[in-house]
Amino acid sequence: MSYDTINFQYQIKKLPYHFKVLKNEPYLWRGLSWQPVINNQGYLSYYYTYINNLKLVLKYDKIYLKNSLQKFYMNNNYQSFSYSQVVKAFERLNKLLPFNVYEAIVTKVAIGIVFEENAEKTYGEWLYYQGKSPMQMQDKNKVYGAKFHLTDYYIKGYNKTFQVKSKDNFSLNKPYFRYEIEAKTKFFNNKTNNIGIENVADLINEEKYNKLCNMLIDRYKMIQTTTIIDYSECNLKEKKLIAYMENPIIKKSVQNQHTESFKKDRITYNKLVKVKSNNNFQNIILNKITNQVNYSLKN
Repeated sequence: MSYDTINFQYQIKKLPYHFKVLKNEPYLWRGLSWQPVINNQGYLSYYYTYINNLKLVLKYDKIYLKNSLQKFYMNNNYQSFSYSQVVKAFERLNKLLPFNVYEAIVTKVAIGIVFEENAEKTYGEWLYYQGKSPMQMQDKNKVYGAKFHLTDYYIKGYNKTFQVKSKDNFSLNKPYFRYEIEAKTKFFNNKTNNIGIENVADLINEEKYNKLCNMLIDRYKMIQTTTIIDYSECNLKEKKLIAYMENPIIKKSVQNQHTESFKKDRITYNKLVKVKSNNNFQNIILNKITNQVNYSLKN
């Protein structure tokens, strides 16, 4: 499992005078060249600088940092990224920042894995997640993935080979699939997940890292995929239930007009599919996700 996009912030206690008076000039601070940005009204809005791919923005007395931690450390975000490498990445970053990175407040983070697989077939079998249909992910008028948009988080699956070629102009020469969860910290800290991600130090806490890995697996299991069912083993009532739950128009109608019945039917349907379905391809995908997560934990 890797931390890809990270967003965190830190309040500077002793701000240099140059920033306090908002001088419209570049300023060298802690080995970093900070550039001023002027807004449309002609006032200085903020300063910014880069550490490799990571963008740092200084606004008033707060520094905001975002972009891919894995790219910062490995110059790419398509290889395996282990727990020990995550620890080393933050150690390296801490030496370059003008503050203690482990005390920074995490606001958003993306966790995920990449493995060799046919991306279109994988996300193409996604039907629903918590009652929501997937949205298309597009780049340059090409559909390259699917995502579920929920309160405070996204679940994404996409063609990593295409994305790397499109954004970095680099050919991987093999079909790679990326599965990730991108979320605000409130998602990781809700009653269901209860992981406790507040600051960067929590991201390298072994127990919490383990919980994040398990959540990545568990959430994939919650994605409803194309079912392959031997209908000869189903009775008439079960066949009718499957037929209406897999017809999006009828399903939506029942959900809107018969809410309580729909809730009961969905529970029955999920249990039925779990027992009757046999999607070997998605079982292979889940095994690959589990293997990648285990590699990250053990290395």
